[in-house]
Parts: sequence; C-alpha cells; structure tokens
Amino acid sequence: MLSAALRRADPARFRVAVRLTRSTLKALRVLPCLGLLLFGPPAYALTRQEAIVVVKLVQALSPEFGKLAYDDTAADDWFEADAESDRRISRAGFTQETWKTALDATVTGYVATLPEDEFRAILATLRANAENRGSLTAAQRRARLEWGDEGILRLETMRAEGAPYAEIVRPLAPRLRKLMVE
Repeated sequence: MLSAALRRADPARFRVAVRLTRSTLKALRVLPCLGLLLFGPPAYALTRQEAIVVVKLVQALSPEFGKLAYDDTAADDWFEADAESDRRISRAGFTQETWKTALDATVTGYVATLPEDEFRAILATLRANAENRGSLTAAQRRARLEWGDEGILRLETMRAEGAPYAEIVRPLAPRLRKLMVE
C-alpha cells in the first residue's frame, strides 16, 4: 500500500509508484492466460455436471464420513470407505482414479473461487497458528513454522491449479463451504 505520507512528501514519486503498482497488477492478471497459451489447457477438463455430482456425493456421504478435510489421500479414503458401505461413488459412475481426479478439480476450483482477501486471511491465520504455539524449543518452533509454510504453499498451489475450474465450481462454492473443514 502506498502511504499518504509519500503522497504529501513527494507527489512525483507517488505518481510513479502508483503507475508501477498498476502496471504490475495488470501484468499479474495476464499470467494465468499466458500460462494457458504456453502450456495449453489443463489435462483434465472438469464438467459442470461432474462438479455437481461430486458435491452431491460429498453432501450425501458427509453425515457418515464427516466434513471433507481435503489432502492427497482424502479422495482415496472416501472412495475406499464408500466401497465398504453403499458404493455411492462407483454407482455414480466414478472409478477410484476418476473420483480422485474429479474431487481434486472440484476442491482446487473451490479454493480458486475464494476472494483474495479471504484467501490471504486464511494463509495469515495458518501462519499465526504455526508461530504461536506456546512454549516450544527452538527446534520445535522451526519444525512448526516449516509445517505451516508447507501448508501455505499447498494452499497456494491448490489455488493456482484450481484456476481453470473456478468458474465451473463457483455456483457450488456455498455448498462446498459447508461441507469442508476450514
């Protein structure tokens, strides 16, 4: 943020800083499109219908399995638990692999739909929780901070990976918010 003090102290520098900030922001908006041009579309194209089915399944299974705490193993865990139960996921037409792919695209798409300020607040909370954990040794504190930083990196990666699916998932985001562990 550019301060009012800079504006008053040196108006010319302030205008240059504003122009630089605006041009940087414009350049950052182009990066996702540039990435699609250079690397092509994502290998998997989530359809709106698949996303709807995924959300309906998570909603139907959550009373039995609890809220979705998404990580690398969540899709496999849910598929295997459902296979021992009512087999709703496979009856909906998913194999374990296609379920994992569709759930991943839906969840990362959801993360990409979060407003920037809300997303940054989540990251700040994660970092603050990692920093403020009572009396720890220096080694424990370092390990805790590394764990927090890894979590932040995972969320930022999820957000970037989910960008191609954000518009498909956006109408489902309020339902997903209720179904996921925060």
